[in-house]
Amino acid sequence: MEQTTLQIERVECCDVFVCGGGLSGFAAAVAAARSGARVILAESGNCLGGTATEGLVAPFMTCYDAKGETQIIHGLFDELLARLTEDGGAVSPAACPGGDSRSGYRKAGHIGVTPFLAESLKRVTEAMCLEAGVTILYHTMLIGCTREGDRIRRAYLASETERIAVDADMFIDTTGYATLAAYAGAETTRGDEHGMLQTATTFFLIDGVDKGALDAYMDTHTDMRSRFFMDEIEAAQKDGSFPCGTPKLRIFELPDGTFAVNMAQIDEQLCELDTEAVSLAEIAQRAQIKRIVAFLREKIVGLSKIRLVATASAIGIRESRRIVGNTVFTLDDILAARMFDDRIAICANSVDIHQKNGVSYSAHNRENYSIPLSCLIAKDVKNLLTAGKSLSADKYAFAAVRVMPPCIAMGEAVGITAAFASSRGVSAEDVPYADVRAELRKRGAYLG
Repeated sequence: MEQTTLQIERVECCDVFVCGGGLSGFAAAVAAARSGARVILAESGNCLGGTATEGLVAPFMTCYDAKGETQIIHGLFDELLARLTEDGGAVSPAACPGGDSRSGYRKAGHIGVTPFLAESLKRVTEAMCLEAGVTILYHTMLIGCTREGDRIRRAYLASETERIAVDADMFIDTTGYATLAAYAGAETTRGDEHGMLQTATTFFLIDGVDKGALDAYMDTHTDMRSRFFMDEIEAAQKDGSFPCGTPKLRIFELPDGTFAVNMAQIDEQLCELDTEAVSLAEIAQRAQIKRIVAFLREKIVGLSKIRLVATASAIGIRESRRIVGNTVFTLDDILAARMFDDRIAICANSVDIHQKNGVSYSAHNRENYSIPLSCLIAKDVKNLLTAGKSLSADKYAFAAVRVMPPCIAMGEAVGITAAFASSRGVSAEDVPYADVRAELRKRGAYLG
């Protein structure tokens, strides 16, 4: 194989390097900077928010307990909600009791969701990062790293014009693909025991909904099949007019009166690490969405005059590689409502696995459970942490906490941990949990 030498035009130094600007990366960067760390946040796109902005995924799923009565995810998440609401870009989860248009006309798992606007989220997350002193590098892609022993020494980025080296004490992988972990040679896993992944979806936005007519229909149709037009969709799938395996109507009203629609999907397994396959999938999804809009106009009450406003600029990849951490978070931990000694968040999100022909949804109606800090720390790379979709978990626990409120809570916790590790000159796993817990509680987190 031909050997080449990477030409570096610029070297940056920081205490904490965050790779990936989704909501978990945003939270990690802000939390670390507020803890006194010099933070660089690199993002390949041109905004923060990840699937929430580029992917138009909305609303934030529930931040409430298993009974749907009490909000249990707080901390930085609360501040983000307050800032979004002040900006006119969100509706408080307290105003979303479930069963209405904001919750997709669902109650199970949808009490206390948070409708938001992607454009507002872009502005607010950027403002919070800049106020905290985070250096944001847009249009920069991770292309490799250098590892010395059991630590990452340097990450390499590429922009349109230069190659950048970033030297840091601590590294946080919030790419959603465990990309930095893979470059570092950390142990990772992907999918289930057969490598099967959840289906990929492209959100889109519509306006022109006759909300009064749709609400009236929902008020008089309470059984699932009629409420979500499952018979109509099934018939259209059989005659070829509905182009994918989505089994039911999935629309959510946003604060400006537009609706987010989650009905286009790639039914077959998509290799999310294959850029050509993803490119073809995104092309196919845009064509698919046109057909779905036509179906909605013809078949769904209140949607005869809808207009396609926008399709997501990036396909929604639900599942990719995950690190293997000091702890593997499992379905048994959720079912047992386990309160880990090193818990960094309390959750009650349901196990939600999207598949070719429907969704395997197991509503969580037991006691609340917790996420441990140790499942966010790589077991074999001492200065590597993660948050969000790359956490160390089995397929089922992952499917419960992959949604945005828990991802923000994870990001806040690893940001604090990484900053403490950097300032003390220790590995992430050697930061006393009591110190992380005290700081999280100081910042308003609920830990039971």
